[in-house]
Amino acid sequence: MFSYRDSKKEDFDYISKFPQNKTELFYMFPKGLYPADPEQLYQTSQTRQLATVIEYEEEIVGYCNLYGLVEGEHCWLGNVIINPRFRGQGAGEYLVNLMLERARNELNVKELRLVCHNINTKALLLYYKIGFKPYDMKIISDPDNNQIAGIIMRMEVD
Repeated sequence: MFSYRDSKKEDFDYISKFPQNKTELFYMFPKGLYPADPEQLYQTSQTRQLATVIEYEEEIVGYCNLYGLVEGEHCWLGNVIINPRFRGQGAGEYLVNLMLERARNELNVKELRLVCHNINTKALLLYYKIGFKPYDMKIISDPDNNQIAGIIMRMEVD
């Protein structure tokens, strides 16, 4: 059903339209300002590993990347976003499982980590369903400067 490839600069004009409001952009890219800036997303992708898009019939369905690589140990899942037209159809699960596989096979890490905001219930449930387990928390500020919890999760990739 879905296929994947490494992202290209021209993808970010399309990807930048996925966040439907400032909260969705915050979930995907906490440092960004709404509406998303394609150039800022692209420049961020250049500082990360395995910036990946998934597609369905050549339409971009989702995007994410990996960062914070500690060789042979772990890395972090970042900038996860799904095209609104494809939400609720298994694209998020496919993308996260793909990145687990890519982290293991291409970066040779033992563990994949992520931070998910406590107010992003759908994502928390998805990550838990896939097998991520919470192990820490940090206090962060949302776009309206309210304090929320960043739930830090991890999963072995072997």
